[in-house]
Amino acid sequence: MKLLYFVIAVLVGLLATSYSAIANELSLREAFENVLRDNPILKKYPYQQRMAEAEKLQASLRPNPVIGFELENFAGNGESQGFDSAQATLSFSQLIELGGKREQRVEYANARQRQRAAEFNYEKIEILAETAYRFYEVVRLQQLAEWNSHQQQRLDSAMQIVKERVRSGAVPPSEATKVSLQQRQVSVQSEEIVGKLDQARANLSAMWAAQPNFTGVVGNFDQSFDIPSQAEVEQAVNQAPEFLRLLDSERLLAAKVDAVKADASADLNVGVGIRYNNQLNDAGLVIQASMPLQLSNPNQGTLEAAQTERALIFEQQRLVREQLRVHVKSLLGRIQTNYRYLKSIQADLLPLAEQLVDETTDGYRRGIHSLLVVLDAQDELAQLEYQTLERRSAIHQDILELERMTGQSFLESKL
Repeated sequence: MKLLYFVIAVLVGLLATSYSAIANELSLREAFENVLRDNPILKKYPYQQRMAEAEKLQASLRPNPVIGFELENFAGNGESQGFDSAQATLSFSQLIELGGKREQRVEYANARQRQRAAEFNYEKIEILAETAYRFYEVVRLQQLAEWNSHQQQRLDSAMQIVKERVRSGAVPPSEATKVSLQQRQVSVQSEEIVGKLDQARANLSAMWAAQPNFTGVVGNFDQSFDIPSQAEVEQAVNQAPEFLRLLDSERLLAAKVDAVKADASADLNVGVGIRYNNQLNDAGLVIQASMPLQLSNPNQGTLEAAQTERALIFEQQRLVREQLRVHVKSLLGRIQTNYRYLKSIQADLLPLAEQLVDETTDGYRRGIHSLLVVLDAQDELAQLEYQTLERRSAIHQDILELERMTGQSFLESKL
């Protein structure tokens, strides 16, 4: 599974990331490159890999041999007085691990390393997804600033018409004041959007622990997109990172159970040495072997605990899968609802609102409509444009959430 690129595939398919001639604009790919290079959480992975390699090395080590020296029958009473009757033994012994202990230790260390590598990929998905969310928020605010600018332009045009009417004496000066008030309100909103943009840029650059050195991002919501089908989403649930995490944990526990079982088997200790009898001035070989009597399983409690934990993970796998299916179905339903409403706005409501603005503005010039009717028509158009932006934003956000949850790219074929 292309865990590293799934977020890139989504956002490149969703956002227009063509390079701009304007200096200091950040593309989505550049944001991802910054995160992969400098994110503090991702920087831990090389150290974790070295820790895992050290654990594998430790698991592969065999017990060291033991050298021993024993002196007896000396410094006693009678014949044992002094060293005349002393016996000295020099021995060399080795513990031989039985039951596949070493192999199971190594396999458990390998399983831990695989789990850490998979967990790194899952963390990378989460971090890239969060970066995409923050990048996307800057895009939304940039388009909101453009929407606000269009509002200002419409009010400027209306002010020119009102001033002409005021100069001709057709309307009182209060109508110009009314438009001026709305202009100021839009200007205040613009200042608020600028402040939110600064904050959003700082939030984005914080993903790679740096101050924002870009003035904006390259992207918009104007591209078309396909809504994933119910079958595609349900199939993708089986590859969801949250579900795969549990599978990895189950495999790790299986390796742990095997290691615990192997560790419960008895080991053989064998040795060889030489014994010298000072009284007889004689020396001889000594061979020894020992093995503990396993009257009970010394790891019985640990084994039962690991088996119970494994059963718990099996149950969690079932519950998480069902939970994910319900969640993605809810998200897909919300995407479809927003998409249908968006199509209605674009196909029916926006053309009517634009027509209404043109007709009321022309009617105001000819003295048929009042200023209030013109401003109401402009406000209707502005609200529909705002809803278009917000609906597109919501659809993109929910698709990105589906991608994050499932680890799959539904729009990869468009790249």
